[in-house]
Amino acid sequence: MPIAVLAAAVPAVAALVLLAALGLLAWFVRDGVRGPEEGAVTLDRALPRRLSVGAGARVELRLRNRTDGPLVVRIADGCPAALRPEQEVVEAALAPFEERTVGYDITPHRRGAFPFGPAALRLRRPGALAEGAQELELPDTASVQPDLAELREQSLRSRRDLLTAVGARRARLLGRDGDFERLRDFVSGDDIRRVDWKATARAGRPIVRVHQTERAQNLILLVDATRLMAARAASGTKMDFAVRAALLVAWVALARGDRVGVAVFDAGVRAWLPPRSGAGQFRRILDLLFDQQPVQRFPRYREAARQVAGAVRRRSLLVWLTDLLDAEQGRELLSALRAVRARHLSLVVAIDDPDVRDLAEAAPETPQALYCAVAAGEILDERETLIRRLRVEGARVVDKRPEEISASLVDRYLQIKQRGDL
Repeated sequence: MPIAVLAAAVPAVAALVLLAALGLLAWFVRDGVRGPEEGAVTLDRALPRRLSVGAGARVELRLRNRTDGPLVVRIADGCPAALRPEQEVVEAALAPFEERTVGYDITPHRRGAFPFGPAALRLRRPGALAEGAQELELPDTASVQPDLAELREQSLRSRRDLLTAVGARRARLLGRDGDFERLRDFVSGDDIRRVDWKATARAGRPIVRVHQTERAQNLILLVDATRLMAARAASGTKMDFAVRAALLVAWVALARGDRVGVAVFDAGVRAWLPPRSGAGQFRRILDLLFDQQPVQRFPRYREAARQVAGAVRRRSLLVWLTDLLDAEQGRELLSALRAVRARHLSLVVAIDDPDVRDLAEAAPETPQALYCAVAAGEILDERETLIRRLRVEGARVVDKRPEEISASLVDRYLQIKQRGDL
């Protein structure tokens, strides 16, 4: 076009430029008409078998040229942004009837299920001016799980009594409910309620029954999936940390032989997995939790407690993975704990907000910073008051920063097991 403008003053040159432009247009139209037809290339996508947060993986694209001529293919795969693909467009040159596998690397940064969109293809023959566009529907969903390798490393690093966690030792406690072990003579300090009166009458001296703590007990994980858990904390949301903590304590409990169940709740229980034991239960728990996301609702603890108590009659340790916000939410939680207190033992895991604590502890330099510090301090005071009320009501409480929740929860679980509190 610029040459044609400059040559417009010379009729002969202008005619040559016009002829050249018409020739290029004819070439372009010819390539378009004779270009690759629909279905000239087939495409299959192969996703990695396992995807986890922060772990690199590769998506493979299998191409096949179904024509008798060479083709150059450019592919814009419909990869979700949450997988963070390193390349947006992949290009490959295919010989006649050739099959080739190309791909691109991804590094997921969020857990969950992420559907792929259609793959857009551009096809052209070598040296051609025109490309053919093609769109292929390849319905795939990438399931990104939490970083299980990190969970295992953390459990090995932070568990002081790892052998106990995998069942290397059984606790035997006198005066607790469980499997009968043996009879022995009464000694000072024994609970009078454990005296076996028939054996005492036969032996002519006080005899007590010795029980060993029952190995297989129920652990129910109640994961809050409301607006409280959508807040960002460190490298993820509070719910991300709750899911990681639930998976870690479930892994330890199943290794000890306990039965583990999971309930995800918001206005009620929206996902439920009954308590079971065995290695297969961890896979079921992982499949249930990996794509759970918080919703903009307030938690209904009483409704969740009602549904779980109706489904589980056996005495269980109920672990509430939530956050503590204000007095109104606290009244709802306290009411739920009272409803299940007669049958179950509750452990409330409150995920602290480090940003709020930093605001409260920072030295304010402006009026706005002073206002934020005072507001943050009031939030923390109300939180501490609620935690004290929970403990008065008989609930155990773990209140830690997000990165400390997993280790602290497992420590408390092992402590409860060792003491025979359940």
